[in-house]
Amino acid sequence: MSASPVTLESENPREADESSLSPSQLFLHRDLNEVLLLLDFISGRQDVHIWDIGDIKYPVRRNGEANAPNATLASIDILRRICALRYPPVDTRTIEDRADDAALLLCMKDKLNSIASPSNGVMIAYTYMFIEETSSRTRREKREEEAWNLNQSTRADVAKSAYPGLIRSAKRFRSFHRNVSRAGAAITFLAAILLWLVVYGAELTSRFEDEKKSLAEVTNQIYALADKQNAALPEEEQSHASISARCTDKLDEQSNPMRLLCNEWAYHQARYEQAISDDASFADKGLSSWLTVPFPVAHPQSKQESIQSITLVLSAYASFVLPVMFGLVGTIASFLRDISSRITSSILAPRDETLAIIRLILGAIAGLAVGLFFTPASVGGQATSGTGVLTLSASGIAFLAGYGADGFFRVIDAMIVRLFSFDRPDQKQIASR
Repeated sequence: MSASPVTLESENPREADESSLSPSQLFLHRDLNEVLLLLDFISGRQDVHIWDIGDIKYPVRRNGEANAPNATLASIDILRRICALRYPPVDTRTIEDRADDAALLLCMKDKLNSIASPSNGVMIAYTYMFIEETSSRTRREKREEEAWNLNQSTRADVAKSAYPGLIRSAKRFRSFHRNVSRAGAAITFLAAILLWLVVYGAELTSRFEDEKKSLAEVTNQIYALADKQNAALPEEEQSHASISARCTDKLDEQSNPMRLLCNEWAYHQARYEQAISDDASFADKGLSSWLTVPFPVAHPQSKQESIQSITLVLSAYASFVLPVMFGLVGTIASFLRDISSRITSSILAPRDETLAIIRLILGAIAGLAVGLFFTPASVGGQATSGTGVLTLSASGIAFLAGYGADGFFRVIDAMIVRLFSFDRPDQKQIASR
């Protein structure tokens, strides 16, 4: 059933002049449009039907007197009377007949709102105005419609006639929704790049620490074997050459076990130098070089010191920057899914505009609060040890906190009650003893 707005002289709501209506007629004019919206909404659902309105008592009048005041109208008769209504009435009906039609209209409005639950007339009208079918048409489609003189009235026009006071709110919310969607896409893209750089940097620093540890173990083995060999020789024949001299210049003079250790040392030495080179490139070249721009990092004297500075910078990003960004991403994702679900169910309401702003702010706060539970030292330690798990966990928890900001703050409330409440049962038992 396609609803069209009820107007005075034209079926186009843009030509309606509600200023000529009396207060009572103005309300009935808008109520009739709301009833038409409800009928159109209910007729498109599978769980309810428009004939579920049942029979309604309606007086049958003749010459202004009710001959059968307790008579009932079937569903089809009610729908016919509703479809025949126009405000202001232009027929020759009596005041009593008009009053009966107005009462029937109000009864229908109440009944249809009950059938359409959890949606109602306000939500349906606001959802149609939020979607605004005409806003999605291209210029070419509009020119074709003008050329063919097609009627451009939509359900949104009926909704505007029923609730003109919600037009500005719906337009503002639709603009806000589009801006949040665009900002969400940009923040998600930026967070993905930043997460990639931070994880890659953490892997590089952990690789450096692993190679450094492996090289130190091989070095200790070489020195231990050299001490063992020197212990079996006279003092004047003992060799105290450095590892680089043993494994490069004097490699032919070494025993087979020492040669094996030297080969292993050369392998780990090459990997260690490559790790240092990769970390230096990470800090000085490409997108990753921008990570240190917000932080006052002095020029290091050695590449090893540079790696320690990189670890501190990555710790700051993993502890605070990434959680806030992923908290926002989670909040925006929750907001978009919630609006999509409300539009599908036609339960979008004007209050959702204010609630959306509050949810975005709470999501950012939740993401920042997650960073408070992870200190930069702990994140740096995890990254140095070669796991990098804490970086992903902090961002993941921040995303969950932003997605379910209400649940996150309920957990905070429960923690406050457990930590700072003076009326806990266990404390009462201790006080009684």
